[in-house]
Formats: sequence, C-alpha cells, structure tokens
Amino acid sequence: MGKAAQYPSQQFHYIQNRIQMLEQVVSSMDAHNVDLDDFNRVLEMIEQLQLKMNRFKKDWERES
Repeated sequence: MGKAAQYPSQQFHYIQNRIQMLEQVVSSMDAHNVDLDDFNRVLEMIEQLQLKMNRFKKDWERES
C-alpha cells in the first residue's frame, strides 16, 4: 500500500482501506461456492490486519 504510515491519522486511514478491501473480497465471494482456499485467504487477510493493528496500537501507546 505504499510508504509506511507514521502518524495515527495515516495509520487509521490505512486500517480503513484494508477493511474496505477485505469487505470487497468477501462480498465478491459466492457463499454457495466458497471453498477452503477462499476461507483461508480471508483468514490470512484478517490475521495480517490484526498484526498491523497491534503494531499501530504499540506505536500509539508509545506516543501517549
């Protein structure tokens, strides 16, 4: 997604964009045809988002 987000507002914008991308991926899937690979792809996206959010949280705690 480009350069690293350094400021809380940039980090939050990054998270918003990632959530929108996740929503688009999930919305594009047909619930009747979803398979284990699709499930794992969504799970990986969620795990990556969680890792990023935890890193940003630590950044915010250091700044407080």
